[in-house]
Amino acid sequence: MKKTLIAAILAGASLSPVAALAQGAPAAAAPTPAVGAKVFGPDGAEAGTIEKIEGGNIVVNTGTHRATLPAAAFGNNETGLLISMTKAQLDAAVSAAEAQASASMDSALVADAPIKSSDGVLVGSIQKVEGDNVTVNLAEGNAITLKKEFLMADASGLKLKMSDADFKSAVAAATGSASAQADANAKGGSGEEAAATEPPGN
Repeated sequence: MKKTLIAAILAGASLSPVAALAQGAPAAAAPTPAVGAKVFGPDGAEAGTIEKIEGGNIVVNTGTHRATLPAAAFGNNETGLLISMTKAQLDAAVSAAEAQASASMDSALVADAPIKSSDGVLVGSIQKVEGDNVTVNLAEGNAITLKKEFLMADASGLKLKMSDADFKSAVAAATGSASAQADANAKGGSGEEAAATEPPGN
């Protein structure tokens, strides 16, 4: 299940059912969004459960998808927290958003395409794409391979799903681990060769 921001889709949907239902709720009884709280659709059926609250966004787990919705998309009445979509509509919206994001990603993944961090710093450019693996020529001169899942595409181009500082830390940790493993393998190989060429003891 992928976490997907579908605020744009929600903006196009009518929020009037939520507003209408919210008007009938007593202010004192109005539930507030909290992790673990159930969320209901305009049909009164459960649409999902709040999994996380991040600033002005709320992550709802439908059991099939995770959808990140703006806090303004939530209303309430005596039933509880409400949104303007049923579970089926929310799942369909997330699937559509994921398909659109995937199409945008595929069209953006071309050789020499620049990649920026989530905070706008140029980190490198694409060298090649093989399946889910993307080889990136880093601005510092080295090359690393990333999984597509660590990238996203928007109107400004390809971006990492992390800041420049976090990315550099991850690269340093990965290359450090790789170097340590290579050293261990080299030492292990030398030891095996030495053992193999040692004459048997008397």
